[in-house]
Amino acid sequence: MAGNAAVALFDPARHEPLTATPWDETAARAAIRRIAAAAEAAFDPAAAGWKVHPLDDPPAPEAHDHHLYSGAAGVIWALRHLAQQGAIELHTRFDDAISQLSQRAKQAVAQEQHGSASFFLGESGALLLEWISTRQDRTAAALLAVVRGNLRNPVREALWGSPGTLIAATHMAEATGDEDWTRVLQEGMQILLDDMEIDPKLGTWLWEQDLYGGKRRLLGAGHGLVGNVYPAFRAAHVLEAATAATLQERALQTLEATALRDDGCINWHASSDAALAAGRMPLVHDCHGAPGVVCRLASAPRTAAWDALLRGAGELVWRAGPLATKGASLCHGTPGSAMACLKLWRRFDEPSWLARARALAMHTLELVERHRSRYGIGRHSLWTGDLGVACLLWNCIVEDDRFPTLDHF
Repeated sequence: MAGNAAVALFDPARHEPLTATPWDETAARAAIRRIAAAAEAAFDPAAAGWKVHPLDDPPAPEAHDHHLYSGAAGVIWALRHLAQQGAIELHTRFDDAISQLSQRAKQAVAQEQHGSASFFLGESGALLLEWISTRQDRTAAALLAVVRGNLRNPVREALWGSPGTLIAATHMAEATGDEDWTRVLQEGMQILLDDMEIDPKLGTWLWEQDLYGGKRRLLGAGHGLVGNVYPAFRAAHVLEAATAATLQERALQTLEATALRDDGCINWHASSDAALAAGRMPLVHDCHGAPGVVCRLASAPRTAAWDALLRGAGELVWRAGPLATKGASLCHGTPGSAMACLKLWRRFDEPSWLARARALAMHTLELVERHRSRYGIGRHSLWTGDLGVACLLWNCIVEDDRFPTLDHF
C-alpha cells in the first residue's frame, strides 16, 4: 500500500504491509468474544480493574489504571456496550468497581499539573460511566461540577482540558435534555472561541497549548486544534449556530493552511511551528495526523472544500497502511485508521471505504493475537488495546461509524 508518491507525508518505517487475509465476519465475531472473555477473566475485583499492559508503560508491575483511556472505565464501558449490542454475553456486572472508578482515577492524577478533571485520564470519564450505570442525581451533579471547574483550564487541548470534558457535557445534554448541560456546553465553547488567536505566520486561527511545561501550537485530535473544535461538530445541534459555524470555518481555514499535500493525499504535522516540524515525518495516528482529522470532523458541512480535505486525508491513511510500532490502538494504531475509513464510508456512501475499514480491521485482529503471543497476556484497555479492536470489529460487522466514547457513550 505504501508508495513513493506519499513518502513525504508519512514515515514508512512506522508502517507494515497489510495482511492478505480477507474480511471474515465469522472470524471477527469470534475475536470479539475471545477478547471480551479474556478481559472478563482477567478482572481483579479487589483492584477494581486490570493490570496495566507493558505497552502502556505501567509505573509498577502490579499497577492498575481506572480512567477511560487505558484503564478500567474504558474496559467496562466497552464490555457493557458490546453486551448491549448482542456481540457478547457478559457475566460480570462491575457495579462495585464502577462506584470506585472516579475516585481512584482522581487520586491517580491528584498531583498532575493539568488537574484531575480529564475526560480521558481523570475523573469525568469515570463519572460519566457511573451516571450512565446508575442515573443518580448526585453523580450528575458531581460531573457537572467537574466540567464547570475545567472550563478555563489553560492547557487548551482535549486530553486534559475543557474540550475533553465538554465531550462528557455533550453526552449528558443528549441523555438528559437538561438545560444546565446545554448552558455549560455553550459557555465552554464560547470560552474556547474567545481564546483563539491569529497565528502571525499562518494568518489563520489557532490555540497555544501550555502542555507539560512547554508552549506550542498543535493541530491534531489528541492535543490540538482538531480535538478542540470536535465538540463544535459533534454538538452543533445543541450549540448556538454562530458559535459552531465560526469554529468550524476557522478549523477549515487552518487545516487548509497547514495541510501537506502530495498525489491526492493530505497529512499534517503535529505542530504548526515549522521549526518544531523540521526533520520530522508526519504521524498517521488518531492523536496526531490524518486519521484524527477524519474521525473528529467527518460530520463537517458537505462543501467542496471539506470533501476534498477529508478525502485527501483518508487516501493518505489508506496509502500509509497499518501501523507497526505501537500496537493495535485506537489512539495511535491501525484501529484509528480503520475508524477513519468507516467515517468516510458514512460521509461519501462509497463501498470502497467500508472495504478498506474491514481490511484494516482484519489486520488489527491479527496484531492482537501477535501481541498476545509475545506478551502472554491481553492488552485490556479501550483506547490503547484489545477492547478498542473489539469495538472496531463490531462496527465493521454492523456498519456503524460511531467512535467509541466520543460519538456515543
